[in-house]
Amino acid sequence: MQFFAAPWQVLESDVAGCGPRLFLTGTKLLTGVWERLLDDARQRSHGAAQSVDAVSWVILEHGMRALAPVSLHERLACLLTLDELADSSTLRLYVRVMRSDGDPVACAFMALACSQKSSGNPASLPDPLRDVLAMHGGFAERERTPSFVERALVLPGAAESLFPDDVRSLGASIAAQSNGVVHQRRTPATPLSIPALGEMPAPEGRTAFFFPDVTSYDGRLLCELRSNLPYLADYFEQAEEVARRVFRHSFLPLVDVDAIALHDQRLERCPELAHVGVVLAGVLIAESLQEHGIRADALIGDGLGELAALAVSGAAPLSTALRLAAQRALAMRPANGNLEAAEAAEQFASSLACARFEAPRLPIISLRARGLYVPAGRLSSLGSAEADADLMAAAWGAGCDHVIECGPRGFLSSGLRAPGLSLHFARDVRAEAVARE
Repeated sequence: MQFFAAPWQVLESDVAGCGPRLFLTGTKLLTGVWERLLDDARQRSHGAAQSVDAVSWVILEHGMRALAPVSLHERLACLLTLDELADSSTLRLYVRVMRSDGDPVACAFMALACSQKSSGNPASLPDPLRDVLAMHGGFAERERTPSFVERALVLPGAAESLFPDDVRSLGASIAAQSNGVVHQRRTPATPLSIPALGEMPAPEGRTAFFFPDVTSYDGRLLCELRSNLPYLADYFEQAEEVARRVFRHSFLPLVDVDAIALHDQRLERCPELAHVGVVLAGVLIAESLQEHGIRADALIGDGLGELAALAVSGAAPLSTALRLAAQRALAMRPANGNLEAAEAAEQFASSLACARFEAPRLPIISLRARGLYVPAGRLSSLGSAEADADLMAAAWGAGCDHVIECGPRGFLSSGLRAPGLSLHFARDVRAEAVARE
């Protein structure tokens, strides 16, 4: 059996895990190997590359099974086979991933549909891609019973049945290539290290805790919080109860050890779970900071972060903040004339109006005038000069010299972050923020 082979270097965007154990997860690796194959087809197209770019690919289904942990920056090999389904516009891809010693680390599959970009109608496979498949002898997956998908995702013994000695040998030679091209991907922010909080000195001066909006969601950060704060398990149980009641989906599989490798797939089934995760993460980090003697003098919330700030300040129970976050997630779905979306928006507005809030123990500052809710498509995030200036002005207005973000490290612009977790506003930075106002 022939394979299309690609070397791969493990980056942070490819993995999820608790502590030192990291596992490949999500669709980034699958789509990356597929893009490598398409690039090969473009290069061999002899002027017909436009036929490859004239179609788009839609992921119909996918699945991955992690077989062994990996290390960041480790060199892996991805071996690809495929089947052309009954429809000439649809392919199913099969991926075997190995390290440089030939040991398997993951197996996966993905079904793709080809359509015309201009009309969206189903399209046949581009001729350059067909030529590449023919050149490689088709590298079709052998028909077997049980199927590849059953052996990879359901049955035990996937490492033995899908990775015979000849496959392991090929994978080892590909992974060991020192001059092969490695597909580069954007690396996300490094998550906050919870054990490191104990080594962090309390900032001198007044300090604000900042709670970011939904764009700060980091699944690995939640997994780390779950692992390092077992005595706050009740917080996760509250998130589970809210997710089941509002979304009819479970929250705990996102963060439990036996489901980490499937985190991205679980989240894709219900992306709104991220809204609950952001509020939960913000509250957990604030709790941990306070346990290490780092106290807040003010709380700053950006959109969804306002709910986390309400919970931390004692103005609302965590369960209320999580429930409002979940209902807000449904309300922010694009309406497009959808009656359910309109009803969700009305329900969120009603729940917010009926919620009972106590007097907060700390002042809460809304980062921008847009407040807690705006329709989908109008969200903004930190990283721009204007947004960072908003945060500086909010902290300064509260009389604070420092801001500690209760979210993943790197969400603030690197030009403003001092070494460590604390952000200090010097006089010249303050002056610049005022000038922008």
